[in-house]
Amino acid sequence: MENYRIDGYGPVNSILDSFSTDMFDGMTFIMRPVVGGIDYLRSMHQSYLFKKEINKISNLDFETREKILDLFTDIVAGKLFDEDFIDELEGKVSELDEIKDVFKELEHKRLNIEQKQMHHILKLSLRKLNGRIVSIRDEINSGMWEDGEDIGQLLLLDQVFYLIQEMIKEALDLPLNKLDNSNIWNKLIFSLLYIEAFHRKKVSDLDFQNFLSGLSLYNYKKIRGIKDNDAVFEAIVI
Repeated sequence: MENYRIDGYGPVNSILDSFSTDMFDGMTFIMRPVVGGIDYLRSMHQSYLFKKEINKISNLDFETREKILDLFTDIVAGKLFDEDFIDELEGKVSELDEIKDVFKELEHKRLNIEQKQMHHILKLSLRKLNGRIVSIRDEINSGMWEDGEDIGQLLLLDQVFYLIQEMIKEALDLPLNKLDNSNIWNKLIFSLLYIEAFHRKKVSDLDFQNFLSGLSLYNYKKIRGIKDNDAVFEAIVI
């Protein structure tokens, strides 16, 4: 893969500054999927269970959201993804007065949701995250036509978002028993926070390129595994 040179983070800052709310929302959709499923819960007359907590998240001011993201991005800066990441992240949540009670209640109350409904909510949150990414990638694509922009930097950011979308597609194909317990949720939140860490200059251009390589390898293995399984199935059928 070509090594793009990232100087100044100009285009990245411009785009991610413009979509800071979408990035924060995307994080909450993955950490607490019931947030993304509130409209569906309303249609099922169950939104009252979560309305108070979700309103608190929606009403967080810009400075508070920035504080949260800044603390969360410290966790991923300079690290590779590992299974302990989510424990450290949840530990950080429990230390933040602004969200600790809200996040705890959302996780506790989801136990009252029927399995079939929860499956729908998980997929809704994934689709909403994908919608946010589509908008960001559209903006990246527009930026590539601007005179004087660093095309290499924009391509690098776009490739990372593209691979996150590939993970979302993979997750949407999973049955409930696998989707709810899949490691892909942790991978998605790590990826979103890593982008934010890059945005905040806590991650170097080389680290970000290495992260892209890791995501590419992860997606390749997943796709290869599916194809291999299909081949085995076809051989059995024949």
